[in-house]
Amino acid sequence: MEIRGKKALVTGAASGIGRATALAMAERGARLFITDIDSQGLEETRREIEARGGEVCLCRPLDVSDYEAMRNLAEEIHAGFGPLDILANIAGVALFSQVEDMTHEQWRRVVDVNLWGPYHAIECFVPEMVRAGRGGHVLTVSSTAGIIGLPWHVVYAGTKHALVGSSEVLRYDLRKHGIGVSVILPGAVNTGLVRTTVINADEDACDRGRRIFARHAIPPERVARFIVDAIEKNRFMVITNPDIKLLYFLKRFFPPAYELIMRAMTWFVDHTLTRKTMCQPSHPYSSSTKHKDHGLSHI
Repeated sequence: MEIRGKKALVTGAASGIGRATALAMAERGARLFITDIDSQGLEETRREIEARGGEVCLCRPLDVSDYEAMRNLAEEIHAGFGPLDILANIAGVALFSQVEDMTHEQWRRVVDVNLWGPYHAIECFVPEMVRAGRGGHVLTVSSTAGIIGLPWHVVYAGTKHALVGSSEVLRYDLRKHGIGVSVILPGAVNTGLVRTTVINADEDACDRGRRIFARHAIPPERVARFIVDAIEKNRFMVITNPDIKLLYFLKRFFPPAYELIMRAMTWFVDHTLTRKTMCQPSHPYSSSTKHKDHGLSHI
């Protein structure tokens, strides 16, 4: 579908993939509604869009895991502007942890943001898109972890696999209404917030892991180009990194090779993030690992 003139909501727009996507859509003439829990970063995105000549119809800080806040946003948009044409679910949080080191709060927060966040947006906005009868597009950013069993990603991968499954169902359910559906599967992305991603490990080991991650990360602007292309060309599943395409191919057609690679990857992550004299894990909300709800690196 053509993006110019279309009303598009982008969640997680304060930084990273969300900001890059909002800017890319603005360049193509979208009328934007942007949201994020980070009000300062969101305002910076708004100013940058408008400085480039783009249009921001509404800029509203909120937590996507808060259903009432999402419903109020939907009511405000529908009353003032009518139904959306494009819904882009991008907000998310990341967590690297072995299961024995995770707190219940961590399990719950990842599910609330990564899964309930997109579900809240879909529930609040897509029915009006259907009733309007003008078609549209629903896009959700999942992750490599949505198709690959990455180590130390048990709850994160669970939410991202769920987004892939839900997107596949919506692809067929919404086809009769002329609404396209895309799910984006980025690998490592250098959002500039790599150091805020929660890793339940010794601090020195975390630093090693982040350095390795950053070396393999692609810029968020590249992912934004994939997102815009998916909307314009109605592409369903988009894998952004060639190495992940190869790994997914092996998973589907050569399972023994995939299993060997995943065992080796798990061994590598274990030995990168774990030391023989490992300290107690640093859980989120402590002074050493501050948890953020926006723009975090997807993998």
